Amino acid sequence: MFLYFPQMHPELLPLPLRAALPGETRFLDPGLGAAESAEHVRSDLAPFDTRTAKALLADTLRFGESQASPRDLLAQSLVEQAGALLPESGRAVQAEVEKSLLGAAPVDVKPPLEAAHRQAQMLLLLGWSLEERLLDLRAVEGKLRSAWDRLDQSVAAGAEAVDEEVDPEALTLGRELSGLLPPEASAMAMPWRKLLESFAVLMPGQILCTAEAEIGATLAEAGIPEASLDEIPGVERVFRAQAWRLMGHDAPPKDRPWLDAMLTLGVFPAAVNAPGNAPGNK
Repeated sequence: MFLYFPQMHPELLPLPLRAALPGETRFLDPGLGAAESAEHVRSDLAPFDTRTAKALLADTLRFGESQASPRDLLAQSLVEQAGALLPESGRAVQAEVEKSLLGAAPVDVKPPLEAAHRQAQMLLLLGWSLEERLLDLRAVEGKLRSAWDRLDQSVAAGAEAVDEEVDPEALTLGRELSGLLPPEASAMAMPWRKLLESFAVLMPGQILCTAEAEIGATLAEAGIPEASLDEIPGVERVFRAQAWRLMGHDAPPKDRPWLDAMLTLGVFPAAVNAPGNAPGNK
């Protein structure tokens, strides 16, 4: 089995890429997806069941939004929260949430690896929620583009020919959307290096694969050793090194010895992940 990284929703991938993935490729479910999904896999090391995961995520989001001034609740707030939840502040927030919902002891008193499992699942839950908001944004973007297309058709004869009888609904939408640009859902970047630790902690020894050109370029520039292309069908590069090196650390963190384990990440050709191949761009 190969585990796709960093996206957890296959719907976010371009259709040509999904078709090109090896048949044994799966997506990580942090505990919120459909249990019967054939495309997903859950970690046996994830400590929270679905009910607890949903409660923790909902309470964490409420906590984060009450402590911040989110400029865009559809996108920016979750990016900021995901960035804030590593590692020190995240442990404090998670401890408060767990004590409130579960009556649990503070995260810091738990064995380090068990605490890492909890923190990893919590960050992936936030990432999952962010991806669902991105999918919502894509749906909104599609509706806006459809409205603009209808408006364009209505005014195709020229401004002089436009009247309320041509397409009143399109004209009304045009007035309401004047100056509004469709949201660029596909341009948002996941904090992939932060997510990488969560993948490595909850799915140790699992081979990862991606089609994000930025990830491949970053690892190549960092001088991460490369392995045989035979490891993963269809990739153009395979990186293999200790997890801490792929995460960008200069040395292994002394408080996280599990990051010294080897991690393999294959990168598919960028052409299959080109913007023009994204869902909705056909």
